[in-house]
Amino acid sequence: MRASTQEKRTRIIEVATKLFIEQGYKDTSLDQIVAICGGSKQTLYRYFSNKEGLFVEVLTHNTKTSLESVFQLAKKHNTSLQQTLEIFALQYLKGICSNPMLGLYRIISADFNKHDSVPQQFWRNSPQRVHQYLIEFLKNESISQQLHIDDADLACGQLLALIKADYQNMALIGLALPNDKQLKVHTQKAVNAFLTLYKD
Repeated sequence: MRASTQEKRTRIIEVATKLFIEQGYKDTSLDQIVAICGGSKQTLYRYFSNKEGLFVEVLTHNTKTSLESVFQLAKKHNTSLQQTLEIFALQYLKGICSNPMLGLYRIISADFNKHDSVPQQFWRNSPQRVHQYLIEFLKNESISQQLHIDDADLACGQLLALIKADYQNMALIGLALPNDKQLKVHTQKAVNAFLTLYKD
């Protein structure tokens, strides 16, 4: 794909992300997106087939972008295991409790709850990718020398549950979250609880 074409696609996806989150899926039209981005609806159809196809690309783009930033932080090798997990925990929690991820969760719950393929794709590209990354991280030889983990899949689920607590549900229904300082204290406690559980 030519650079100019990719730039156009990315621009459309970014504008669509903003409108979907601000207005909802049903109240966002392709005409609105064209009005902002320029071009024509035929161009959108050529790139994405239809509105649902565009939304799927919005999901793919934003889950990949959000997760890559989390992964990059979590892969720092110059920090201790506890520091690495604390960095991951805070970024992960803030990521799932804010836009774009929070808005996308809401749209899928409201507009695609009886739809198979879109929720499944979102689940594979976001929660399952985080889960798989953590499993691989916890199976790393350097980690296995510090933690006694027989079931990395179970350990991963426990860590994420400790991190999320009720905060994601609170955010989804519009309740205000604690400030960054309080979230940092929470994620530190979550990591401490996890390490206590699995340290030799």
